[in-house]
Amino acid sequence: MLNPEVFRAYDIRGIIPDEIDEEGAYKIGCSYGSFLKNQTSKKNPKIVVQSDARPSSPSLKAELIQGLLEKGLEVIDGGLATTPMHYFTVNRTRADGGIMVTASHMPLPYNGFKVSLEGAVNIGTGAGMEELRDLAANINMKTTSSRPIRVDQKNFENDYLEFLLKKIDPLKIKPFRIVVDAGNGMAGLLLEKLTKRLPIEAIPLYWEIDMTFPNHEANPLKEETLAALQNKVKESGADFGVAFDGDADRIGFVDESGQMIMADLSAAFLAEELFLKNHPGASIVYDIRSSRVVPEIIEKAGGKAFRSRTGHFYVKELMRREKAVFAAERSGHFYYQDFFYSESAILSFLYFIAALSQTNQKVSEITNRYGKYFSTGEINFPLEDRSPRRLQEIAKKFEDSKEVNWFDGLSVTYDDWWFNLRPSANDPLLRLTIEGKNQEIVNEKLELLKKLI
Repeated sequence: MLNPEVFRAYDIRGIIPDEIDEEGAYKIGCSYGSFLKNQTSKKNPKIVVQSDARPSSPSLKAELIQGLLEKGLEVIDGGLATTPMHYFTVNRTRADGGIMVTASHMPLPYNGFKVSLEGAVNIGTGAGMEELRDLAANINMKTTSSRPIRVDQKNFENDYLEFLLKKIDPLKIKPFRIVVDAGNGMAGLLLEKLTKRLPIEAIPLYWEIDMTFPNHEANPLKEETLAALQNKVKESGADFGVAFDGDADRIGFVDESGQMIMADLSAAFLAEELFLKNHPGASIVYDIRSSRVVPEIIEKAGGKAFRSRTGHFYVKELMRREKAVFAAERSGHFYYQDFFYSESAILSFLYFIAALSQTNQKVSEITNRYGKYFSTGEINFPLEDRSPRRLQEIAKKFEDSKEVNWFDGLSVTYDDWWFNLRPSANDPLLRLTIEGKNQEIVNEKLELLKKLI
């Protein structure tokens, strides 16, 4: 089973086994093998395959590898990994591409694949995803390769941790007390080894890897998933808390009172206190949903701010084009030039404590300092009709605005508020973000837009 709808904007993802099963994984391996051979002149390109610990991942990975071998690829099986560790491995081995078996933060029964080329450059819509889908649709049955193809099994955990720890000076880290919630996800693979190398007191929450997610969904974007973390921070008197998503490419922070820190405010903090101090005048990328305080802070600190469409494919593409040192999305993805223009939640954790160690601030001061505007966050509206026509009808209601643009969905700006309304790339949803100078404006405009939607 391989439903063509699982080939999404940024990855391949679906319900197991109704939308993807082992046969589908084999077809994806074959289609990727053919695609990669078209991208390179090498007879036997080298690919890294790794996975998260979902119950369905071992069988999917085995069939995926079989498909890759049938097409003559040499495979490095890197075992269990976080998604950022996978990006590191693709680069460390100088592989021609990589496939990570994961559905990120999605709950069971989802699983899927994040696919990339040399340098861990992601494949997405308009950059190979449609070709992968079409190639897979034309694969009907297994074949048998007549010659042996190499499969190397290696472990890259220690290499990855050493690489990350070289990014900071542990001697300059303050002895913070931090509650660390792995959410039973893949961050638990690395956290014990990592925290032992730092002068901090790490209070563990759900470090045992169990991707049936028995305690809570591993999605730090949702405040309801942070309840245990918030309670533990208050109960233990910790300086702050962090939470990782399922494949450890996103991170969320809570302050010493347990209050959630929005990711765009954390981004403003890192931009001002770390990256623009270490790289004066540097370029920094932020996504369209982010608070307007982010570009304001970047420019005030002497940097160059670049707005991106939402989604890691677009953020990374813009980062490379502008040679940006740092990028952030409101979803909790933080990207780094010195990490192959990719995201790493554990590196974000390290950079956050490094930046905080340089200041005398409490984490709550981040919200106090950067939270000058009021926001709804991103609100989802289930809607089958996400056509441009629908958005154009809504846009007509705001012809008196300061600006209307179609950079990523519909964005409308007034002097005291703005909103972005965009169709989801993956789901039958419209996603709305509103920000204003006070809560009253935000509440008023939210009611207006609810009626229009």
